[in-house]
Amino acid sequence: MARILLANDNPDLLDCCRAILEDEGYLVEAVAGGRKALWLARNWQPDVMVIDWVMPEMDGPTAIELLRADPTTAALPILLMSGTEGVDEVAADTGADAFLRKPFQRTELLAEVARLLGFVDRVVETQGEV
Repeated sequence: MARILLANDNPDLLDCCRAILEDEGYLVEAVAGGRKALWLARNWQPDVMVIDWVMPEMDGPTAIELLRADPTTAALPILLMSGTEGVDEVAADTGADAFLRKPFQRTELLAEVARLLGFVDRVVETQGEV
């Protein structure tokens, strides 16, 4: 069972993403900030991390930079998400492996996570925007 780490300061979105991923059989840990995400990434060793761009204490790009600099987390596949206008153009410069614009479809989240895990043939059903 793949382990997914979610980091987002919006509790509703965090709960929604957790439910979507758990429904697909993933083991999910969810935290509300970048510092907690760093600690869990190093100690829980997830298979994929899904992190929001804007969070208190530490934003997603800063957390990604620190994860990439640490040998224990440097290769961790990371999906960065954001609803902020204009960040699409600079998302590739953050060190994330993939970018997801909010709002997104359930299938988009699942497809990106599956792709990062290497499960490109995974089939998911469509269910509204998140």
